[in-house]
Amino acid sequence: MKKLFIIYSLIVVSFLSCKKDDSSTTITPDNGNGGNTSTVPTTFSQKVLLEEFTGASQAQCPDGFVKMDNILAANPNTSIPVEIHYSDAMELNQYTTLYTTFNNGNGAMFPSALINRIASLSTVILNRTQWQSNYDVAKTKSAGAGLSIKSSVSGTTATVEVHCGFNQILAGNYSLTVYLCENNVVGSGSLYDQRNSYNTSTGHPYFGAGDPIVNFNHNYVLRNVISAPLGDAIPTAKLVKGGEYIKTYTINIASYKLINLNIVAFISKTGIGAIDQPIVNVQKAKLGTTKNWD
Repeated sequence: MKKLFIIYSLIVVSFLSCKKDDSSTTITPDNGNGGNTSTVPTTFSQKVLLEEFTGASQAQCPDGFVKMDNILAANPNTSIPVEIHYSDAMELNQYTTLYTTFNNGNGAMFPSALINRIASLSTVILNRTQWQSNYDVAKTKSAGAGLSIKSSVSGTTATVEVHCGFNQILAGNYSLTVYLCENNVVGSGSLYDQRNSYNTSTGHPYFGAGDPIVNFNHNYVLRNVISAPLGDAIPTAKLVKGGEYIKTYTINIASYKLINLNIVAFISKTGIGAIDQPIVNVQKAKLGTTKNWD
Protein backbone atom coordinates (compact mmCIF):
# COMPACT_ATOMS: atom_id res chain seq x y z
CA MET A 1 0.00 0.00 0.00
CA LYS A 2 2.85 2.38 0.85
CA LYS A 3 4.37 1.82 -2.59
CA LEU A 4 1.04 2.52 -4.29
CA PHE A 5 0.61 5.72 -2.28
CA ILE A 6 4.05 6.94 -3.34
CA ILE A 7 3.29 6.25 -7.00
CA TYR A 8 -0.06 8.06 -6.72
CA SER A 9 1.61 11.03 -5.04
CA LEU A 10 4.17 11.29 -7.83
CA ILE A 11 1.36 11.29 -10.41
CA VAL A 12 -0.42 14.13 -8.58
CA VAL A 13 2.78 16.18 -8.27
CA SER A 14 3.50 15.66 -11.97
CA PHE A 15 -0.06 16.72 -12.88
CA LEU A 16 0.11 19.89 -10.82
CA SER A 17 3.61 20.83 -11.91
CA CYS A 18 2.69 20.86 -15.60
CA LYS A 19 -0.93 21.89 -15.18
CA LYS A 20 -1.96 25.28 -16.45
CA ASP A 21 1.42 26.02 -18.06
CA ASP A 22 1.13 27.59 -21.49
CA SER A 23 4.58 29.11 -21.93
CA SER A 24 6.42 26.32 -23.75
CA THR A 25 6.59 28.28 -27.00
CA THR A 26 9.64 30.54 -27.32
CA ILE A 27 8.96 33.75 -29.24
CA THR A 28 11.16 36.25 -30.94
CA PRO A 29 9.64 39.73 -30.58
CA ASP A 30 8.59 41.36 -33.82
CA ASN A 31 10.09 44.86 -33.74
CA GLY A 32 7.93 46.12 -36.57
CA ASN A 33 9.52 44.32 -39.51
CA GLY A 34 7.74 40.99 -39.12
CA GLY A 35 4.94 39.36 -41.07
CA ASN A 36 1.90 41.13 -42.39
CA THR A 37 -1.65 39.87 -42.45
CA SER A 38 -3.22 38.94 -45.77
CA THR A 39 -6.42 40.25 -47.35
CA VAL A 40 -9.76 39.35 -45.78
CA PRO A 41 -10.68 35.74 -46.61
CA THR A 42 -14.14 34.50 -47.53
CA THR A 43 -14.33 32.02 -44.64
CA PHE A 44 -13.20 32.01 -41.01
CA SER A 45 -12.89 29.25 -38.46
CA GLN A 46 -15.25 29.68 -35.54
CA LYS A 47 -13.47 30.05 -32.20
CA VAL A 48 -14.96 30.31 -28.73
CA LEU A 49 -13.96 32.65 -25.91
CA LEU A 50 -14.30 31.23 -22.41
CA GLU A 51 -14.21 34.08 -19.88
CA GLU A 52 -13.95 32.37 -16.50
CA PHE A 53 -14.70 34.17 -13.23
CA THR A 54 -12.25 32.86 -10.65
CA GLY A 55 -10.29 33.91 -7.58
CA ALA A 56 -7.47 32.70 -5.37
CA SER A 57 -9.75 32.94 -2.34
CA GLN A 58 -12.55 30.93 -3.98
CA ALA A 59 -12.11 27.33 -2.83
CA GLN A 60 -14.35 25.78 -5.50
CA CYS A 61 -12.32 27.24 -8.36
CA PRO A 62 -9.85 24.35 -8.78
CA ASP A 63 -12.74 22.28 -10.12
CA GLY A 64 -13.35 25.05 -12.65
CA PHE A 65 -9.72 24.71 -13.76
CA VAL A 66 -10.34 21.01 -14.38
CA LYS A 67 -13.51 21.65 -16.39
CA MET A 68 -11.81 24.37 -18.42
CA ASP A 69 -8.68 22.31 -19.09
CA ASN A 70 -10.80 19.41 -20.33
CA ILE A 71 -12.37 21.68 -22.94
CA LEU A 72 -9.00 23.12 -23.97
CA ALA A 73 -7.33 19.72 -24.25
CA ALA A 74 -10.08 18.39 -26.53
CA ASN A 75 -10.37 21.60 -28.60
CA PRO A 76 -6.94 23.25 -28.74
CA ASN A 77 -7.59 25.14 -31.97
CA THR A 78 -11.03 26.55 -31.24
CA SER A 79 -11.10 27.34 -27.50
CA ILE A 80 -9.55 30.52 -26.08
CA PRO A 81 -9.58 30.92 -22.27
CA VAL A 82 -9.34 34.08 -20.19
CA GLU A 83 -9.40 34.02 -16.39
CA ILE A 84 -10.97 37.10 -14.87
CA HIS A 85 -10.07 37.31 -11.19
CA TYR A 86 -12.09 38.51 -8.24
CA SER A 87 -10.98 39.48 -4.73
CA ASP A 88 -7.28 38.74 -5.10
CA ALA A 89 -4.08 40.40 -6.36
CA MET A 90 -5.07 39.78 -9.98
CA GLU A 91 -8.51 41.41 -9.91
CA LEU A 92 -9.29 44.13 -12.45
CA ASN A 93 -12.34 46.37 -12.84
CA GLN A 94 -13.33 44.17 -15.78
CA TYR A 95 -14.83 41.64 -13.38
CA THR A 96 -17.30 44.23 -12.08
CA THR A 97 -18.02 45.47 -15.61
CA LEU A 98 -18.83 42.01 -16.93
CA TYR A 99 -20.76 40.88 -13.88
CA THR A 100 -22.86 44.06 -13.89
CA THR A 101 -23.53 43.77 -17.62
CA PHE A 102 -24.31 40.06 -17.86
CA ASN A 103 -25.59 38.82 -14.48
CA ASN A 104 -29.23 39.31 -15.49
CA GLY A 105 -30.29 39.44 -11.86
CA ASN A 106 -28.47 36.30 -10.74
CA GLY A 107 -26.04 36.16 -7.83
CA ALA A 108 -22.28 35.81 -8.26
CA MET A 109 -20.92 32.27 -8.69
CA PHE A 110 -17.36 30.98 -8.48
CA PRO A 111 -16.28 29.48 -10.69
CA SER A 112 -18.55 30.58 -13.54
CA ALA A 113 -17.96 31.54 -17.15
CA LEU A 114 -19.29 33.31 -20.21
CA ILE A 115 -19.09 31.10 -23.31
CA ASN A 116 -18.91 33.52 -26.27
CA ARG A 117 -21.36 35.55 -24.15
CA ILE A 118 -24.19 33.45 -25.59
CA ALA A 119 -27.21 32.97 -23.36
CA SER A 120 -28.42 29.56 -22.22
CA LEU A 121 -31.95 29.59 -20.83
CA SER A 122 -31.72 33.40 -20.59
CA THR A 123 -28.50 33.18 -18.57
CA VAL A 124 -25.10 34.32 -19.87
CA ILE A 125 -22.95 33.68 -16.78
CA LEU A 126 -22.93 29.89 -16.56
CA ASN A 127 -22.00 27.47 -13.78
CA ARG A 128 -19.29 24.91 -14.52
CA THR A 129 -21.74 22.08 -15.27
CA GLN A 130 -22.93 24.09 -18.30
CA TRP A 131 -19.60 24.98 -19.87
CA GLN A 132 -19.03 21.88 -22.00
CA SER A 133 -22.51 21.69 -23.53
CA ASN A 134 -22.61 25.40 -24.29
CA TYR A 135 -19.10 25.31 -25.76
CA ASP A 136 -20.20 22.44 -28.02
CA VAL A 137 -23.06 24.60 -29.33
CA ALA A 138 -20.98 27.77 -29.76
CA LYS A 139 -18.20 26.11 -31.75
CA THR A 140 -20.62 24.91 -34.45
CA LYS A 141 -21.91 28.37 -35.36
CA SER A 142 -21.03 29.92 -38.71
CA ALA A 143 -18.51 32.75 -38.36
CA GLY A 144 -19.54 35.98 -40.07
CA ALA A 145 -16.29 37.65 -39.05
CA GLY A 146 -12.69 36.88 -38.16
CA LEU A 147 -9.60 38.57 -36.80
CA SER A 148 -5.88 38.77 -37.40
CA ILE A 149 -3.36 40.29 -35.00
CA LYS A 150 0.05 41.85 -35.53
CA SER A 151 2.02 43.10 -32.54
CA SER A 152 5.52 44.39 -31.89
CA VAL A 153 7.56 45.30 -28.82
CA SER A 154 9.99 48.16 -28.32
CA GLY A 155 11.46 48.32 -24.84
CA THR A 156 8.52 48.30 -22.43
CA THR A 157 5.96 49.41 -25.02
CA ALA A 158 3.88 47.02 -27.09
CA THR A 159 2.01 48.04 -30.23
CA VAL A 160 -0.97 45.89 -31.16
CA GLU A 161 -2.63 46.09 -34.57
CA VAL A 162 -5.94 44.23 -34.81
CA HIS A 163 -7.66 43.51 -38.13
CA CYS A 164 -11.40 42.74 -38.14
CA GLY A 165 -12.67 41.14 -41.34
CA PHE A 166 -16.20 40.31 -42.48
CA ASN A 167 -17.53 37.83 -45.03
CA GLN A 168 -21.15 38.95 -44.90
CA ILE A 169 -23.29 41.92 -43.93
CA LEU A 170 -23.79 42.15 -40.17
CA ALA A 171 -26.90 44.06 -39.13
CA GLY A 172 -26.69 46.16 -35.98
CA ASN A 173 -23.73 47.55 -34.05
CA TYR A 174 -20.52 45.67 -33.24
CA SER A 175 -17.43 46.32 -31.14
CA LEU A 176 -13.81 45.23 -30.90
CA THR A 177 -12.44 44.26 -27.48
CA VAL A 178 -8.74 43.56 -26.85
CA TYR A 179 -7.31 41.84 -23.77
CA LEU A 180 -3.73 41.43 -22.55
CA CYS A 181 -3.37 38.08 -20.75
CA GLU A 182 -0.46 36.55 -18.85
CA ASN A 183 0.49 32.94 -18.11
CA ASN A 184 2.53 31.58 -15.21
CA VAL A 185 1.51 34.20 -12.67
CA VAL A 186 2.86 33.16 -9.27
CA GLY A 187 2.96 35.16 -6.06
CA SER A 188 3.14 34.59 -2.34
CA GLY A 189 0.47 34.96 0.27
CA SER A 190 -3.31 34.71 0.40
CA LEU A 191 -3.82 36.98 -2.60
CA TYR A 192 -2.09 34.42 -4.85
CA ASP A 193 -2.20 31.04 -3.07
CA GLN A 194 -5.21 29.11 -4.37
CA ARG A 195 -7.81 27.88 -1.89
CA ASN A 196 -8.76 24.29 -2.64
CA SER A 197 -11.95 22.52 -1.51
CA TYR A 198 -10.72 19.29 -3.12
CA ASN A 199 -7.62 18.73 -1.02
CA THR A 200 -9.32 15.80 0.73
CA SER A 201 -11.48 14.64 -2.22
CA THR A 202 -10.00 11.30 -3.24
CA GLY A 203 -9.77 10.96 -7.01
CA HIS A 204 -10.02 14.66 -7.79
CA PRO A 205 -7.02 16.05 -9.74
CA TYR A 206 -6.38 18.53 -6.90
CA PHE A 207 -6.58 15.91 -4.15
CA GLY A 208 -3.62 16.27 -1.82
CA ALA A 209 -2.45 19.52 -3.41
CA GLY A 210 -2.98 21.49 -0.21
CA ASP A 211 -5.44 24.11 0.95
CA PRO A 212 -4.34 26.63 0.05
CA ILE A 213 -2.12 25.55 -2.81
CA VAL A 214 1.01 27.58 -2.12
CA ASN A 215 2.75 29.24 -5.09
CA PHE A 216 -0.07 28.21 -7.40
CA ASN A 217 0.62 28.78 -11.10
CA HIS A 218 -2.20 30.95 -12.52
CA ASN A 219 -2.63 30.91 -16.30
CA TYR A 220 -4.69 32.89 -18.85
CA VAL A 221 -4.90 35.77 -16.36
CA LEU A 222 -6.51 38.95 -17.66
CA ARG A 223 -3.94 41.68 -16.97
CA ASN A 224 -5.24 44.65 -18.91
CA VAL A 225 -8.17 45.64 -21.10
CA ILE A 226 -6.45 47.50 -23.94
CA SER A 227 -9.68 48.64 -25.58
CA ALA A 228 -12.73 50.11 -23.89
CA PRO A 229 -14.12 47.60 -21.34
CA LEU A 230 -17.01 46.55 -23.56
CA GLY A 231 -15.19 47.27 -26.80
CA ASP A 232 -14.54 50.03 -29.30
CA ALA A 233 -17.20 50.63 -31.92
CA ILE A 234 -16.58 49.21 -35.40
CA PRO A 235 -17.83 51.56 -38.14
CA THR A 236 -21.03 50.30 -39.73
CA ALA A 237 -19.57 50.81 -43.20
CA LYS A 238 -17.06 48.03 -42.49
CA LEU A 239 -19.71 45.43 -41.60
CA VAL A 240 -20.03 44.16 -45.17
CA LYS A 241 -18.66 41.27 -47.20
CA GLY A 242 -14.94 41.91 -47.68
CA GLY A 243 -14.97 44.78 -45.18
CA GLU A 244 -11.92 45.29 -42.97
CA TYR A 245 -11.51 47.45 -39.88
CA ILE A 246 -8.02 48.02 -38.45
CA LYS A 247 -7.30 49.52 -35.06
CA THR A 248 -3.93 50.03 -33.38
CA TYR A 249 -3.28 50.15 -29.64
CA THR A 250 -0.20 50.75 -27.49
CA ILE A 251 0.36 49.47 -23.96
CA ASN A 252 3.10 49.56 -21.35
CA ILE A 253 4.19 46.01 -20.44
CA ALA A 254 6.90 46.85 -17.89
CA SER A 255 5.03 44.99 -15.14
CA TYR A 256 4.85 41.70 -17.02
CA LYS A 257 7.09 39.02 -18.56
CA LEU A 258 7.00 39.25 -22.36
CA ILE A 259 7.37 35.50 -22.88
CA ASN A 260 4.15 34.93 -20.92
CA LEU A 261 1.96 37.53 -22.65
CA ASN A 262 -0.85 36.94 -25.14
CA ILE A 263 -3.27 39.18 -26.97
CA VAL A 264 -6.90 38.08 -27.12
CA ALA A 265 -9.12 40.11 -29.44
CA PHE A 266 -12.78 39.57 -30.23
CA ILE A 267 -15.76 41.04 -32.04
CA SER A 268 -19.06 41.22 -30.20
CA LYS A 269 -22.51 42.56 -30.88
CA THR A 270 -23.39 45.80 -29.10
CA GLY A 271 -26.87 44.88 -27.98
CA ILE A 272 -29.35 45.81 -25.28
CA GLY A 273 -29.46 43.71 -22.15
CA ALA A 274 -27.47 40.71 -20.97
CA ILE A 275 -28.65 38.20 -23.57
CA ASP A 276 -28.17 40.37 -26.67
CA GLN A 277 -24.38 40.84 -26.80
CA PRO A 278 -22.86 37.61 -28.15
CA ILE A 279 -19.31 37.29 -29.42
CA VAL A 280 -19.06 36.71 -33.17
CA ASN A 281 -15.46 35.47 -33.20
CA VAL A 282 -12.20 35.66 -31.28
CA GLN A 283 -8.47 35.39 -32.00
CA LYS A 284 -5.39 34.85 -29.85
CA ALA A 285 -1.70 35.56 -30.51
CA LYS A 286 1.55 35.63 -28.56
CA LEU A 287 2.56 39.22 -27.96
CA GLY A 288 5.31 40.18 -30.39
CA THR A 289 4.12 37.89 -33.20
CA THR A 290 1.76 37.98 -36.16
CA LYS A 291 -1.34 35.78 -36.26
CA ASN A 292 -2.97 35.70 -39.69
CA TRP A 293 -6.61 35.02 -40.46
CA ASP A 294 -7.66 31.41 -40.06
